[in-house]
Amino acid sequence: MFIATLKQNLQQSPLGGLTIVGFSGGADSVALLLGLLEAGQKVEAVHCNFHLRDAESDADEAFVRELCAQLGVALHCVDFDTVGYARRHKVSIEMAARELRYDYFERVRLERGAATIAVAHHRDDNVETVLLNLVRGSGLRGLCGMRPRNGYVVRPMLNIPRMEVERYLAERNQPYRTDSTNVDTRYRRNKVRHELLPLLRQLNPNIEATLEATMQRLTEAESRLSAMRSAAEADELSLATLKTSVSPVTDVYEFLSPYGFTPAQCRAIAQTCSEQVGAVYETADCVCVRDRKALIVGRKPKQISPIVLEELNATYEISDSIRLELKTLDIAQIESMVQADNIALLDADLLQFPLTLRSVRTADRFRPLGMKGTQLVSDFLTNRKRNRLQKLAAMCVCDAEGIVWLAGERPDHRARLTAETQCVLRIELK
Repeated sequence: MFIATLKQNLQQSPLGGLTIVGFSGGADSVALLLGLLEAGQKVEAVHCNFHLRDAESDADEAFVRELCAQLGVALHCVDFDTVGYARRHKVSIEMAARELRYDYFERVRLERGAATIAVAHHRDDNVETVLLNLVRGSGLRGLCGMRPRNGYVVRPMLNIPRMEVERYLAERNQPYRTDSTNVDTRYRRNKVRHELLPLLRQLNPNIEATLEATMQRLTEAESRLSAMRSAAEADELSLATLKTSVSPVTDVYEFLSPYGFTPAQCRAIAQTCSEQVGAVYETADCVCVRDRKALIVGRKPKQISPIVLEELNATYEISDSIRLELKTLDIAQIESMVQADNIALLDADLLQFPLTLRSVRTADRFRPLGMKGTQLVSDFLTNRKRNRLQKLAAMCVCDAEGIVWLAGERPDHRARLTAETQCVLRIELK
């Protein structure tokens, strides 16, 4: 049964050429490695020694080395100071081991030119994951469980019950290693496995199969929602859509939870977002604003402290993603230049140096090129249909008299090129 299901999974979702197999030496990974070999898949194994169980960890590695030698499977081994990594990165031991493991898997995949990385999660693991997500609090994605394929990582056994794995190994009389910590119910996953699931089986003897079917239905529903979201702006949620939604709280949660918004925040946003244009909701790193027609979310724009642009032929690194390039040119050099919002051409002789780049302030005014009078920058951006998030990120170049360029938008009229212009300052936002 095990090998038949595995082969069917491989036919439906081929692994490609070489596959790197995560190989701990436990029952699941041993069954996966043997099953892939039996199915004719080209494999190499990867073993991580996390040094968390003293001699037991070393015994696992010895077992893995011996079995791979017997099978003629190439093996890549690595040692990790998992506890040290967890302390340095301020994460749990479990998270540290996960990060180290998958980083190493990917490194080996690239070095060996492998098509995929196969890991040995099975149906029971997936059920436990969903129950953990349910206890912690989760949106629809978390209740769908693990995916059979996530980028280069594949899970060919995800629909196979643990008992089928054990039956397959017993029929082959194949030994495997057992992690002694798997019975320690101080770990939440073990508590689910050894305490919660037995209780659920009293209510439903086929609870794993029932939850698997539920996951499949939820995955289909999540796929439909994802298709609907991808058809719209990825960072916007229409207020008109929310007004007609049968579950606006769910829609807001699915929209905002990837940005770190909590269920409580999402509920509050869904209940109040119709009340005030310009309302701002925040997490540590992200901000959601209530614009006229939509909720808009993104990373918090960093406010730029004033940067003096002392050199007129230089490039300034404003951030990891923003550069400002200044060049002085003769008027004859600009005749064939392409005009664009991210480029300003200013009369250098009309400017009072040095120039300064800074974030836009609340009371900032300027005279947009071609207009007769001054205007609040915020009003100008509103007329340009810029959303609240874009307004928060707005920058300007100033001289002693005020704004000479609203970066990426419009120069000030007083710094425009005229028939008398001889020297041009070209500023490009990259």
